[in-house]
Amino acid sequence: MTLLWFIIVIGIIVFVHEFGHFIVAKMCGVYVDTFSLGFGPRIFWFKIGDTEYRISAIPLGGYVRMAGQVDVPEEYDKELAERYKNVPSYRRYDKQSVPRRMAIIVAGPLMNLLFALPVAFLLLFTGINEPLDIDATTVGDIIPGSPAQISGLVPGDKILAVAGYEVKTWQDIVNQTRKRIGTKTSITYDRNGKEIIAEIHPALDEEKGFMGIGVSRMTRAQITAISSNSPAYKSDFQVGDVVDKVIGIKTTELSMEQLIKEVRNHPGQKLMFGVKRFPPIRYASQSNTFTTTNIFVKTRRAGKIEYISIVPDSGIVFCENDAPTNFPVLTGDKIKLINGRKIYPEKMNEYVNKLPAGKAVLTIERITGRVTKSKIITNINVNVVNIGQLGVVFVPAHQRILYHPVNAINEAPKRAMEKVDETVQVLNMLVQRKLGLNSLAGPVGIARITGAAARSGFDVLLNIVLLITVNLGILNLLPLPVLDGGHLVLLAAEGIYKKPLPSSFVLWYQKIGFFLLIALMGYVLYNDIVRWIVDNDKIGLLLGKLAQMIGM
Repeated sequence: MTLLWFIIVIGIIVFVHEFGHFIVAKMCGVYVDTFSLGFGPRIFWFKIGDTEYRISAIPLGGYVRMAGQVDVPEEYDKELAERYKNVPSYRRYDKQSVPRRMAIIVAGPLMNLLFALPVAFLLLFTGINEPLDIDATTVGDIIPGSPAQISGLVPGDKILAVAGYEVKTWQDIVNQTRKRIGTKTSITYDRNGKEIIAEIHPALDEEKGFMGIGVSRMTRAQITAISSNSPAYKSDFQVGDVVDKVIGIKTTELSMEQLIKEVRNHPGQKLMFGVKRFPPIRYASQSNTFTTTNIFVKTRRAGKIEYISIVPDSGIVFCENDAPTNFPVLTGDKIKLINGRKIYPEKMNEYVNKLPAGKAVLTIERITGRVTKSKIITNINVNVVNIGQLGVVFVPAHQRILYHPVNAINEAPKRAMEKVDETVQVLNMLVQRKLGLNSLAGPVGIARITGAAARSGFDVLLNIVLLITVNLGILNLLPLPVLDGGHLVLLAAEGIYKKPLPSSFVLWYQKIGFFLLIALMGYVLYNDIVRWIVDNDKIGLLLGKLAQMIGM
């Protein structure tokens, strides 16, 4: 399904791009020989008029082939010269005026940028799952040692402005801080009704995993499922409830992580929870409303392995934030046995819940190595502690926001421009070497992102389509050989010198560009494959076995 969604998304975006070149060429009367989605051998084709429309075997791009417009001048390619010898000169691309040829070239990337508007409209009109607007600029987690922590920000602070620019959404914060990476600026935030202005230094720290100031948005706990025969099932809790207070225990509203911690800290105790109930769907033009209620629930006692959580139905563990640095269990370990007993993954959490407090022995499977991996089995002593449970599944609180058609039309350009701004910022950081080329994604990476987006929901997929079409439009305008921007450079030079450039120079220029493009594609493809292998234990283990066989 990942491959299928990748082909569909790339196919649509490439079609839009090539259609831009195609339609303007046709309007200019240029002879268009081929309109192809993909490269290589054709697998489906038909012909209408002068043009053959085809789908080719390699779905990584496409092309429009016109008489007189090819990467290799016809004097160096006898087959091309023969193919177009009967085409009238007024229908050849190379006989058109410089402005006309520029229009044909720029139409491709421009069509991608224009395509962002209907995609953004569809995204807004069909609805977006967005975090609660009451926390639009509220700080949740802060990365230790980040600019935010150094500047004194704490969870719960509400950011009001960055460098004097008023921020109304979390995306505003991201955009304004990324623009100022490496420079000193100011941040204004509200803490318990008091406005504070502090100095802050946005940064890029790949090791700590942030680009900006190192904060994430406040996420409140929303119930997405309630287990039968659980304390919550017998209470007034409802699916969709946002639970953000433990009255009598904490005076402040809590994030999802903080709430879970408080529930765990009170096994077998009766607690009063503060609950907000929002409409699950609302229109952006409507003000958000909610009702509040307090619900009493007595938590049940359950067993839990200290410092780790087990991913449901997998047996794979991840270490929690408070785990000590020398904790012997690692995130990604897979539990095979507990106290010598084999437990099926789908029953793992249920079994652990019934364990008494005290010592336990985990037999875990650990995959070591990055690319060539190996598997080890080891026993680890852990502590089982008592925790409180409600019997619910929490997710970060959200609402589905819809836009009326008129509002969606008005908002779509803003959403598209946000993606343009993001792309330009990343390009700027690449040029300034604040980001390395290893941060770029190639075909494999884009395929994985597209597949994950499709599984996450239609709105997430549309966001990826919006990002890719904007990226393709902007990147193709870069003044690099082979790209549309490189062709525009040649045309500008021809316009300045008032005559066509020498064929030998054009050939040299295209060869250099082709070589650089292939080198870049090879590099990002290599990075994609390494990331894929690192994330895929089965492939890594196979490579590890092959390496051992070769070594033997």
